[in-house]
Amino acid sequence: MELGQLETFLTIAREKSFSRAAERLFRTQPAISLALKRLEEELGELLVDRTTKGGTLTDAGETLLPLARRMLDLRQQITDTFGTLKGLQQGRLNIGANESMSEFLLPRMLLAYQRAYPDIKLQAYRQSSERIPSEILEHRLDVGFVSYDPHHPELRSEVVYRDQMVLVVPPGHRLSGRRSIDLKVLGDETFIAHNALTPTRAAIIELFAKCGTPLRMTMELGTLSTIQDFVAQGAGVAILPHLTVAGAVAEGRLVEVPVRQLKVEKLIRMVHRREEALSHAAKAFIQLVKTSDFTTPALTPRGKSSRRSRP
Repeated sequence: MELGQLETFLTIAREKSFSRAAERLFRTQPAISLALKRLEEELGELLVDRTTKGGTLTDAGETLLPLARRMLDLRQQITDTFGTLKGLQQGRLNIGANESMSEFLLPRMLLAYQRAYPDIKLQAYRQSSERIPSEILEHRLDVGFVSYDPHHPELRSEVVYRDQMVLVVPPGHRLSGRRSIDLKVLGDETFIAHNALTPTRAAIIELFAKCGTPLRMTMELGTLSTIQDFVAQGAGVAILPHLTVAGAVAEGRLVEVPVRQLKVEKLIRMVHRREEALSHAAKAFIQLVKTSDFTTPALTPRGKSSRRSRP
């Protein structure tokens, strides 16, 4: 059964004439008659009494009438719904991010997106980088932010932010006034580290080993914020992403000390399904991330005014 056949039947019932129904649908009368005949053959019932001039409905036709209207109304509802989704007037966006993104960049992204598309419902989840790709593939997340390339054929991954790992010490520390230091002077320091086994952590361990310098990690904690608090209180020093410590350094809670050999880059990648599997809400978010600079408080897209109009 085709919706076009139901539309033909409803038009005949409304116009009470095959010829007027044909005019209304911009089709020939034989085409109208054929469509109705095929519908009747599929249902096994006559729907219109051809012996009368007015195209009177049979009992079967009267039974089908409200059902056909409901089907056509549902088609219109689907068209209207996806039309508003395309216009970003409603919808849902689920985002997953690792710790550094969740605390330091994602809030700015969500604020900018909400201002641009206030009718989209946003849900953000803080998750480990390892879980995010599978969550996207299983359609529990639309977009994710991770620190590595998942290398999956059904996913797209692109770098959206490049950060540098930096050494931070508490104010008054013996190294706090130095313009730059050699990594070897850190052999006597006690380090507070994140307990997640990440590629960045492995790169730092490898760097200390290459320089022949002990890396004494005497404390491992679960969050970047907690690590900063312990460093600020003099419990040790830490090597953390610059993005995550910039605020504490500006406030004077921490001191950043340049290390000449420390050239470890931390990449943040945006991961999502291929374009054909994305909602309009997800596509708009991805475009916003690609065209905006979220590392400054202004939330200003590159090359554009900070004022954004609703599409």
